Amino acid sequence: MHSTRPPAPLLAALLALLAALCCAPAAAQALHAPEIGQPGKDVVWVPTPERLIVRMLQMADTTSADLVVDLGSGDGRIPIAAAKRFGARGLGVEFDENLVQRSIRAAERAGVSDRVRFVRGDLFQADLSGATVVALYLSPDVMTRLRPRLEALRPGTRIVSHQFTLGDWEPDESMTVENRPAYLWVVPVRVEGAWRLVLGDDAYELRLQQTHQRLTGSAEFQGKHAPVFAARLRGEEIGFAFADRNGYPRAFSGTVAGDTMHGKALAYGQPESTWRAQRLP
Repeated sequence: MHSTRPPAPLLAALLALLAALCCAPAAAQALHAPEIGQPGKDVVWVPTPERLIVRMLQMADTTSADLVVDLGSGDGRIPIAAAKRFGARGLGVEFDENLVQRSIRAAERAGVSDRVRFVRGDLFQADLSGATVVALYLSPDVMTRLRPRLEALRPGTRIVSHQFTLGDWEPDESMTVENRPAYLWVVPVRVEGAWRLVLGDDAYELRLQQTHQRLTGSAEFQGKHAPVFAARLRGEEIGFAFADRNGYPRAFSGTVAGDTMHGKALAYGQPESTWRAQRLP
């Protein structure tokens, strides 16, 4: 009597095919197409238009030296655009596993898998220590809750947001693309306090008050005070003006490095001069 059982190799192949067919619906379900407005842990998914993404990254002066971290990265389009168009490295943090996997596939199709990484995680716990550009499209409530972490980023870190702002932290730049607003903040260095500013043979006591990138204050020379005006920070770059001891308005521009500042000073009809300042205890 002959056996009707298939040969062992054929049986193994049939079993493997059956297993693949059984798993196929689950795999397809795991990578279903996202729907605009679908809820997530802290956000709903609404994609940012491609043209706006490019302009946001341009506004942040994105280059190949940057690490662009997208908090709530959705389908991964911002980190992928940063890598493909600007040569940057990208990191997407997304809580929805389906969107994470779709982002990984999209990076492979775009040919940027070597420069872009996507992880499933909580945007409030994401590691931002290496970020030089942070991209956001989050609700006002989430922006408010996230703001202390953004304020604590390294000076010079650029933050770009689609649609929503950071309360009374005014943006450094803004623009509109396809009737959608976008904003840029550059994390400012901390300069509030007293400084000894040396300009030529003269030494001033410079006192600064700071609200994010905006500065007010005064400069004192031998008991005479002059208000500081036109003062502003952009990352570690500083600019301000005051009337010098002769009453001439003088504009200062320079760089802050820890407890020191230095740069150039200009006054109408006067040659350019250098200045330096040291933070006072």
